[in-house]
Amino acid sequence: MKKTISNFIKISSILSIIPIANSCTSNKIVFANYESYMSEEVIHKLQSKNNIAFLPYETNEEIENKFSGYYDVAVPSTYEVIKLKKQNQLEKINWEIFDLTVNGNKIKNGKEALQSGIFSAAVCTLINGLDEEYVKNGSLDNDESVLDYGIPYFLQSFAFAYKGTEIEQLSKSKNWSELLSCINSNNKDLDPRFTPYKERKIAIVDDARSMFGLANSINSEGVNPDSSVKSIRNFANIYNDFSSNFAKKYTYFNTDSGQIISTLAKPYPAGASCAIAYNGDLLYAAQGAGLYEASKSTDFHFCKLDKTLIALDMVVINKKCQNNLSKKQKIYEIVKDICLSGVNDGEIISDTNLDGSFKYDSVNNFDYVEYTSPLSKIYDFVMNGDYFDGYTKSQIELYRQIFNIDSEEVKDVNYIEQEMQSELAKSNLHWAYMNMKYNM
Repeated sequence: MKKTISNFIKISSILSIIPIANSCTSNKIVFANYESYMSEEVIHKLQSKNNIAFLPYETNEEIENKFSGYYDVAVPSTYEVIKLKKQNQLEKINWEIFDLTVNGNKIKNGKEALQSGIFSAAVCTLINGLDEEYVKNGSLDNDESVLDYGIPYFLQSFAFAYKGTEIEQLSKSKNWSELLSCINSNNKDLDPRFTPYKERKIAIVDDARSMFGLANSINSEGVNPDSSVKSIRNFANIYNDFSSNFAKKYTYFNTDSGQIISTLAKPYPAGASCAIAYNGDLLYAAQGAGLYEASKSTDFHFCKLDKTLIALDMVVINKKCQNNLSKKQKIYEIVKDICLSGVNDGEIISDTNLDGSFKYDSVNNFDYVEYTSPLSKIYDFVMNGDYFDGYTKSQIELYRQIFNIDSEEVKDVNYIEQEMQSELAKSNLHWAYMNMKYNM
């Protein structure tokens, strides 16, 4: 793995100094993405060949506010994809431009892409469920798919990992309610009050919408309960039920997944004692995140939970770019390199160059980010191939367990993050979240 903690710090610095320009009035391609969510090597390669700038953002709502005027390409979650589509801001993907031949057939649209086998079974199950919902509520036409407006980037599930001696009760937890009850039982192996290390906290991804989904999943309501009538007090009560499971002032929130990985990867007993984060972040932390001592450790434990928050991020293209044909062609080439390279008939996804890097940038990007790939070839390479070559049998078993998201986990669309039902609800949610966070 080429990704290191220093890479996370460096890439955030690179992205933060790029000025925002009105993208659609120039030939510069502006690609917006979450922090630490693309390979540094892939970024440099794309910059060497294209007039392209990469901008960081922290939330889907930030995409929504800036997409029309500033971004040519962005990576929102599915619910934000559909919202941008309903606002008529998205290019309808012309799959023929990608020039993909799978099983002898050219892929011409999203429905054909879904049925072609290029995406994993879990992603196909998820997209089929969402398509059914979106057609039913009028967000998509009968012959359309989410894949007509976005290309799958990475699949994620919210999960939990901890360090130290394995705690049998914790490892046997089947859902978030059982797990948080165990955390809240003043277990000295997890509670930072019982150690001399200041960093020994519970690390949590700092995202109001994700944490709202998690808080609701504790009560088995799904992650998308009706939010249209919820007041600040209603949201506060949900968040407070969640935060009551943690020792006051011993939580570490951060929007940058790289920082969550950094603190969790430190050799026990330093760093965070445990983390609530997306499975890809936990996978990289389990491997030590570039720290030699941590990579040799056997004290990392992962809890796979039922009915947890699921998110699929997708690459979308600004509709305004259709007015600049040369720029549009470049954007399609870039998106294909990142999301779809290596899927054609006869292409072997594990092929490498002379320098040891992977031939296809879809794999190089996965190799850096390590979130669950939506591509079936990469999924099979990780689950059945030698991607983890060099690790022990027990380590490989752990890494595959963290990486794996199967069809059963994504078949219930109630656990896939969806759009908030009103601007007032969104505002109330954020007020309540900030109040909870600064009182923990």
